[in-house]
Amino acid sequence: MSVVPRSAEPAPMSEEQKFLFDLKGWVLIPGVLEPDLLEALRQHVVKLRKEAESLPAHERYSLAGPGQELIDHPAIVGVLREILAPDPDPSSWGFRCESSFPMIRSVGQQGSAAHCGPLVGPMAYRMVNGQIWSGLTRVAWELSEVKKGGGTPILSGSHKVAFPVPERFREFDPLVYEEYECPPGSVLIFSESCWHVGTEWKDADQDRLAIFNCYCSYMAQFHKLNLPEEVVAAMPPKRQTAFRGVWGHNFRDKQPNTYYDETNRAL
Repeated sequence: MSVVPRSAEPAPMSEEQKFLFDLKGWVLIPGVLEPDLLEALRQHVVKLRKEAESLPAHERYSLAGPGQELIDHPAIVGVLREILAPDPDPSSWGFRCESSFPMIRSVGQQGSAAHCGPLVGPMAYRMVNGQIWSGLTRVAWELSEVKKGGGTPILSGSHKVAFPVPERFREFDPLVYEEYECPPGSVLIFSESCWHVGTEWKDADQDRLAIFNCYCSYMAQFHKLNLPEEVVAAMPPKRQTAFRGVWGHNFRDKQPNTYYDETNRAL
């Protein structure tokens, strides 16, 4: 466990992380959030879920307020650069953040049924000549301690299976779905091509608080963005590029897609 300050320079994805991500389809980075940011995020999630009317209209989103700090947090940037796209230039990210939701799960509450994202096409996972491509990538920020039996168990390796997943494994089975434990302020990064599930929360001492963000390359899109301009306008310029339109180069104007403005917003 090692806290990563918001001002830190992002570290490249390590060889160990690359190995584990290709092997399992996910990596867990424990305890990276600073205590003050963690507490602000916890309060934000509670307000979003229980008293949204107490927030200004433009802050009623998990990517608003303190939530925007997670979009390009240095603990995840090195991984996203490696598995989605490198930065086109110093002023823009190679990734786009295209959906987000906050979560509160109390004891006894069940999460989503087992499911997976694309297994074929431009969003599917693949490895080519030593380079990972995780077209649709989920980043789950765990804001509460996760004990065995909680969190988001994953059917490790299912992001690149050669055979269809049998029906019996299309629902949670603790013998094949891998669980994890982590302190609050940890981050789980996984390919949406993996089968994963939201199990019943069993911790009576605390709710599960989390924020789930989804990423693509800046040249691909899966989700339709539902984020007002006012939310993005409150962000620093480089962070705004995580919400730019989906294209690579404008030949008419000899312009690469390295900027965000009112004419170049994701739909």
